[in-house]
Amino acid sequence: MKIGIIFILLLCIGCSGTQQYSFSIRGNVEGAKYGKAFLLTPKEEVIYSTKIDGGDFELRGTLEEPGQYVLSVNRRQFMFFMDGKNMRIECPYRSFSSKYLKGSPANDLSIEYGKLQEDYTAKQERFFKEYKKATDAGNQKAADEAMTQVLLVGEAEFALTKEFVREHPDNIFSAYISEKAGRENYTKAKELYELLTPQAQQCSWGCLLKQHLDGLATSAEGLMCPEFTVSDEDGNQVTMSSLKGDILVLDFWASWCGPCRQEMKSLREQYKEFKDKGVRFVSISLDASSDKWKEACEEENIPWLSTLADGGWDDSEVRKLFGIQSIPHIVLVGKDGKIVGKNVRRNLLRDKIIELLNK
Repeated sequence: MKIGIIFILLLCIGCSGTQQYSFSIRGNVEGAKYGKAFLLTPKEEVIYSTKIDGGDFELRGTLEEPGQYVLSVNRRQFMFFMDGKNMRIECPYRSFSSKYLKGSPANDLSIEYGKLQEDYTAKQERFFKEYKKATDAGNQKAADEAMTQVLLVGEAEFALTKEFVREHPDNIFSAYISEKAGRENYTKAKELYELLTPQAQQCSWGCLLKQHLDGLATSAEGLMCPEFTVSDEDGNQVTMSSLKGDILVLDFWASWCGPCRQEMKSLREQYKEFKDKGVRFVSISLDASSDKWKEACEEENIPWLSTLADGGWDDSEVRKLFGIQSIPHIVLVGKDGKIVGKNVRRNLLRDKIIELLNK
């Protein structure tokens, strides 16, 4: 039985939207003699279903293209990447998982990549624990060092992702991890997109990565910071052109963002260090409510210029202009008005500022 559901982002409808993908999944699940098997979207919407007979089932059909799905047998399920034509899974019901699925190269790559990520994940978890311990103890220097290490592990993980995509440029899974890794940085997005084959570029994740790339092109590192307008706490307009002349630290945040509030503690120390050396700090809130923004400004006692972007998170043109997908997000602008760094934080931000001051 097929229930027509098209889920554009996660179900992967390609840019062209013309080619159909036929598949079959045969299964033998010991311990699940009867019941039903389902193919679902990542939001658990039913696409296909079939009866289980003596532990055996077969799901067969046509989709817009390969992508990410959920396979469910009775009360057990797993998310997986599907690009095979004839796939099979044989396993005990109690161990039902994607590692037993055969015949899907994208699923095999996702498992391989997951194993490669394990060391990076363990390192980040360790540094996050150190960060929390230092934060709880009020040791800002140690907290900054620990968070800097978290960010450096993230950069090392990007190098892993880039090499993985280089080795597997034609698979949809490579497009998937490229989209995740390149969504906020023009240089990274460009490097990853150019590694993908034309076929991988045409899947939904490849198309989405291209959208990020096009959107980030106006605020890439090395380009002049685009003009924008925000409002200060008195309702006066503040434009990018009015801020030029100093090194600028643009801090994108919101009152509801806990990590943003923590980031301000680090920024406060850097503000004390650099405020009299030609470095100007500006916070740009993406709050939808001006009252909540002003309340948070008072709670944080922000000593530098605090501004509000119109539209809140969803509709902020300033956020879209800079291609910001998550906060805190800090943009560093040189005296010449060119963007020096995006999403640069903690000690990495401090090092960049010192580098600019020494030029």
